[in-house]
Amino acid sequence: MAKRGMLAGMILVAALAADAGSAFGQSSADLFNDQVLQRIDLYVNTRDWYILRARYMENDYYPANLKLNGETVTNVAIRSRGTGSRSSVKPALRIDFNRYATGRTFLGLTAVDLLNMTQDPSNLRELLAMKFYRAMGIPAPRAAPIALYVNNAYFGLYLLMEEIDEAAIARLFGDSGGYLFEFKWTFPWQFEYLGNNLDAYAALYEPKTHITDSAGALYLPVEAMVRTITDAPDDGFVEAMAEYLDVAAFIRLVAVQAFIGEADGLLGNWGVNNHYLYRAVQKNLHRFIVWDASSSFHLSDYPLDAGHAESVLMRRAMAVPQMKAAYHDTLLEAAALADQVDGPGTPEAPARGWLEREALRLLDLVRDAAYTDKVKPFTNAEFDEAASMILAFARSRGDVTRRVATRFVPAPGIR
Repeated sequence: MAKRGMLAGMILVAALAADAGSAFGQSSADLFNDQVLQRIDLYVNTRDWYILRARYMENDYYPANLKLNGETVTNVAIRSRGTGSRSSVKPALRIDFNRYATGRTFLGLTAVDLLNMTQDPSNLRELLAMKFYRAMGIPAPRAAPIALYVNNAYFGLYLLMEEIDEAAIARLFGDSGGYLFEFKWTFPWQFEYLGNNLDAYAALYEPKTHITDSAGALYLPVEAMVRTITDAPDDGFVEAMAEYLDVAAFIRLVAVQAFIGEADGLLGNWGVNNHYLYRAVQKNLHRFIVWDASSSFHLSDYPLDAGHAESVLMRRAMAVPQMKAAYHDTLLEAAALADQVDGPGTPEAPARGWLEREALRLLDLVRDAAYTDKVKPFTNAEFDEAASMILAFARSRGDVTRRVATRFVPAPGIR
């Protein structure tokens, strides 16, 4: 495969002279700058590109050269990626910088993902949701819209997404070397205890680091966390959980997910889904990292208590008055951020909340690229309709939340 990659690099070296626009700088922050429409040029053997698309359900890698806004990276590895988003027409891609060059990184990154947004006609939900999470202090990956060119021809609008790996963990938590797991939806699980057979937890949480460690090293703390969720006494539930999970951080995360109408998150309609789990070395404390927000911003009246009754963890946490109060306060904080205006406004330019301003700005940024994307599975009319739904959500969600959140007000004197 290395020989094949070298041959591809030799054949395509002339193509790398093509101008890709202004350079973006030398940091990962510049790479994930969502103030501009980034451009990625991908140069790949025509036959390899055909095979990758024909075998899109497989994870085989193919050599390619990449140019990102003026920065050239030769002999990278690309493959199809995703679960429900896999496509032969518009493949989502994983780009690995060190598969053919061991130890190599690009701007401190070993890999990035190109999301095809085939499950989101607006092409905005993932980008806007991750931006909102980060603004609320929730650990979330960075993202930026990009125009993908394959062999010098515009291919389509994609989303460049930071991969959750050790580099991301170091950025998010200032830590490295711990245990990172990707959640794999297997059945409608609701944080209920699955017994002491570690295979049950291994089926849900795929290790991304320490993959050669024993099942005990990987999953005993996970099993203990879930057992404590179920068995801890009502009196002192938060204290009992403290070794395994920061319940207040969990409450803040799910409150933000409720605000943005996330129907497929930790309290999703199909049970727990779409997250990574991280645990530092020699510690039992776990942290959630959000992932895949393509189900956000659909309904402005999405229930703020969706999934509460079904989730063992949420049901028990909300039985603690202080956690219920924290949930209420976070909902109001999210509403305040969404509706935060940048001035008094005028008749010609009415004041808009932060969420609507960001949605409009991002819409203006990607509209032309979306319209001219010939491989997207949606019409331009469907794109416009989905974008309008997000703008309507942004305008009304704050008011809806403030009106409905009163049901989570704790009893007088309890905070």
